[in-house]
Amino acid sequence: MNQFSQIPNLRHLRMVQVIGKLGGVSCASRELSTSQPAVTQAVANLEAEIGVPIFERCATGTYPTAVGRQYLLRLDRFFEILDRAVAQVMGRAENEAERALVQADRLMTGTQMRALMVTCEAGRVSEIAENLGMSPASLSRSARTLERTLGRALFDRTAQGPIPNRTGAFLVREFRRAVRELELARGEVMLAAGAGSLELGIGALPMAGSHELAQATRRFMAAYPSVRVRLVSGEYHKLLADLGNSQLDMIFGILRKPDWATDVAEEILFRDRYCMVARPGHPLAALEEVSPADMADYEWVVPAVGTPRRNRIEAIFEGEDRRPSFHLETASLTMSRTLLLCSDTITLMTRSEVQYELDLGILVALPCPYLDNVLLKGVTTRSDWLPTPAHTAFLDCLRAITAETRHDRIERRPTIKLAS
Repeated sequence: MNQFSQIPNLRHLRMVQVIGKLGGVSCASRELSTSQPAVTQAVANLEAEIGVPIFERCATGTYPTAVGRQYLLRLDRFFEILDRAVAQVMGRAENEAERALVQADRLMTGTQMRALMVTCEAGRVSEIAENLGMSPASLSRSARTLERTLGRALFDRTAQGPIPNRTGAFLVREFRRAVRELELARGEVMLAAGAGSLELGIGALPMAGSHELAQATRRFMAAYPSVRVRLVSGEYHKLLADLGNSQLDMIFGILRKPDWATDVAEEILFRDRYCMVARPGHPLAALEEVSPADMADYEWVVPAVGTPRRNRIEAIFEGEDRRPSFHLETASLTMSRTLLLCSDTITLMTRSEVQYELDLGILVALPCPYLDNVLLKGVTTRSDWLPTPAHTAFLDCLRAITAETRHDRIERRPTIKLAS
C-alpha cells in the first residue's frame, strides 16, 4: 500500500481488532454498539482486500488464523499509535484513563488522515492529488474538517498558503507511522501467501560501505525474490527524518545518533577506518610515509563542511603552516572517484567504501600511518520498530556480510600501510 493510497475504513479496522480481542462477532458488535451483519461485512471486506482469511469461524467463536494473529498484532500497533497521537493533540494524554477514552476511529476517517498527509507534502500537493484523481482543494477541505473535529489548529496561514504548524507536523508523523504498520501487515500476509507486496526501505549514508550493502542485498534477494528493496542515498539528517516519518525502515552507515534523537536505536555491525586514496602512479604513492606537508601541495576533493569525513580532513592540517584550499567540493562518491582517476587529486575515504577499488587496483591507499580513527558503522532503526521476518532476514544478511568483511580486513592488513 502506498502511503497516499486509500486508507481502509477505520471503523471496519476497529471491528476486526475487537473480534480478535473478544473472540466473536456477537461480542464485538455489543462492544462497539453496532449490528452483527455490519461486523461480519467489515471482516469480509478486509479479507477480500488482502486475499486471505484472517479468522476461522467455528461453533465456539471466531478466532484468528496464524496469518491473522500477525495481522492483528500490526493492527493493535496501528490503533495504539493513532489513539495516543489524537489523545496528545486533544490534551488528553496526561493519564491512562483519559487516553483510553480517545478512539481515533470515532473522531476521524482514513480520508482525513490521507488528506492531512498529502497537504503537508510541500511542493507536491498538486502532483499527488492528480495521481489520486482528486483536486488539491478537496484534500485541503478534508484536512480542515479534521482541524474542526480535533479542535486544534493544524496549519499556520501564510502569504504562501497554509503550512503545517508544530501540531500538524506531529500528527502527520504519527499518521505515517500508523499507516506503515498497515503496509507491513498487508505485506506480511501477502508474503506468507506467496505474493510479493512487501517493500523494505533502506537508507544508505555516504561512506556507509556500498560493497557490504550491495552484497547483503544480493544475498537477501536470492532468498526473498518477491520482496522489493528500495535503497535511498542521502545525508544523515535527511535520512534520519525519513526514518522518523516511517518512510525508511533502517539506515546503514556511520552511527552518529544525536542526543535529542531518543526515539531511534543503533546496532554496531563493524568498525571501519579512514584511508587516504589516489590514482595508481600518484607521486605520493612512491613515498614511504605521507605527511600533512606532502598532502598540502595537492588538490583535494572534499565533502561538505560539518560532515564527519570533512571534519577528519580538516583535523589533518590543524597546527600546520600550510593547508590545501579545499576548492573542490562534492557529495557524490562517483564524481569523487572520477576526479581521483583523471588527476593528482587526493581525498579521504572509509576503507569499506573504497576496498573494492583497492582490491582491483583502480585506486591506491597512500601510506598515512597516523589515520587511526575508528568509525562505528551499523544500522539505525526506530526504537519501537517491529521488523517483519523479511526485515530480520535482511539484517541477518548485513550482519553476516560485515562479519565476513571484517575478517577479510584482518587478513589483509599486513599489506596495507595503515596504523592499527
